[in-house]
Amino acid sequence: MEGVQPLDENVRNAPGLRFQTHKLMLVASVVQGLGLLLCLTYICLHFYAPQVPLQYPPIQSIKARFTECDNEKGFILKPSNEEKTMKVQDNSISIRCDGFYLVSLKGYFSQKLSLSLHYRNNSEPLFSHDKVTSVNSITVAYLFYKDKVYLNVITHNSSCADIQVNGGELILISQNPSGYCANE
Repeated sequence: MEGVQPLDENVRNAPGLRFQTHKLMLVASVVQGLGLLLCLTYICLHFYAPQVPLQYPPIQSIKARFTECDNEKGFILKPSNEEKTMKVQDNSISIRCDGFYLVSLKGYFSQKLSLSLHYRNNSEPLFSHDKVTSVNSITVAYLFYKDKVYLNVITHNSSCADIQVNGGELILISQNPSGYCANE
């Protein structure tokens, strides 16, 4: 019994099993080589592909200030000096692109007044504040091409020209630049 090998060494050294083990190692090496080749191909294609920047239309936005009130026009909207892609025309902001807009209205007033923010004739206002001396409102609204955002002011005890405004601003920012957009 001295020359007899243990059972596990006997099984490992059998001629049929040795061939299957080498075959399995060969298949595993080929799979690893193919994986490495695919990784190298991906890296090379990524680095040598032409770099084309994505081009999106500019996001429609504006920051308009109102600091004075006119008896006929109400608050006078003036665009700020910051970069803007929307325009103030006829004391209103014209919408050129369909989509959701973030709308912010802020201001402090010297007297109580009623203030509403409209976007379309014969429709409910976006904001409506009654007898306030300050406003700080924000909402998201779906606006369409050719809508016009404007302020409506009602004074209760004095003329509009007597009202002092501090920090009055109206901000609109488009939230989905991929909607219909007219070139004007």
